Amino acid sequence: MLDGKSTVYELLHKIDICIPDSLREICIQFAKNIASNYPTESKELKIPSRVSTLYIVLTSKCNSNCLYCFRDLDGSSVSLNKNYIMEIISSFKEISNKNPSIVYTGGEPCLFPDLIEIANYSKEMNIKNTLQTNGTLINKDNASLYASTFDTIQMSLDSTNEEMNDWLRGKKGHFKAVSDAVTLLLKYNVKVRLAATVTKKNFYDILNIKKTFPDVGFQFTPMLQIGKGRNLASLAFSPEEFIEYIADLPSSDKSSILSIGNVLKFGEKNHICGAGTSILSVSPDGDVYPCQMLHHSNFCCGNVRNDSLESIYHTSEILNKFRNLKIDMIDGCKDCDIRHICGGGCRANSFWLNNEVLGEDYFCEYNKQIYFYNLINMFKEVNIEKLESNRT
Repeated sequence: MLDGKSTVYELLHKIDICIPDSLREICIQFAKNIASNYPTESKELKIPSRVSTLYIVLTSKCNSNCLYCFRDLDGSSVSLNKNYIMEIISSFKEISNKNPSIVYTGGEPCLFPDLIEIANYSKEMNIKNTLQTNGTLINKDNASLYASTFDTIQMSLDSTNEEMNDWLRGKKGHFKAVSDAVTLLLKYNVKVRLAATVTKKNFYDILNIKKTFPDVGFQFTPMLQIGKGRNLASLAFSPEEFIEYIADLPSSDKSSILSIGNVLKFGEKNHICGAGTSILSVSPDGDVYPCQMLHHSNFCCGNVRNDSLESIYHTSEILNKFRNLKIDMIDGCKDCDIRHICGGGCRANSFWLNNEVLGEDYFCEYNKQIYFYNLINMFKEVNIEKLESNRT
């Protein structure tokens, strides 16, 4: 029926003839949703006109030693002072949308001495604060302070197996510290989220994290062979391997893992990659980049010691190129059926693994699997709901 040739009106006629009465109404609505939400060939995805998220990498120092850290930090003591950072925050406010957020990250941001002061400054400007931390420095003496300063606190956790987690995160006691921090933070009005990096060593334990900590958010990303991970090919998945591992899971586990952090929603147009448009990132030495994953000399847009963030945003040729990026310019996207749903994938994934910012997202095939899997499930859910309502 969905042959790629029929118009919407022809499709509605087919539904009227071929579909049983019990399912006709929902199928007609489904076809109309496709027509109203799925862009045509000539319709480009919208490019955000203002920035929504600013990443501030406060420091290169870290008290963990994760095996695969994508930043491959050198532990340098170079960092901006709090006055520069406050100027960055004020400048960000001038180019941000109505719901701005700042992500404080590192290194380990809790090692930055003025973290609380600058986060409170952005909070006074009605900017949402997110803390990305390894969680080891949050304890009973400061949990309340962190909870009152940040809207979201994201901590790293790779396994419920303490030995495995501490090995991957390069710090003995990491699992216990994060577990204790979760318990402490849940006493307060703050969103808590755990984030895992998936390797071949911890893949089968990923769902146990969600089960062990049911009251917090959870997300995962497959390990990429970048930064320190370049030398750990044995731990990393190829896209094909990742799909195979998921396919071998029991049905219920497969459904769970494909729904975690899924941002592909059928019937909704997605934005193209936010690098340089809705996202900016500032390094510890003040360099500005299109996103937190593209801290590379090829993409340095300027430095806040020399120009304001607002000025860099408006004048950078690099940022202008990202703003003029069209989805059909990305390798493999022009003829893809779901390009307007996934938005062309992550430009950083493409750059680090293909050495080309306009290349195919390394996990493109995995993203397609997620989309089609959830599309099928949507049909199942719709049919079950319709049949149940007919019975009653």
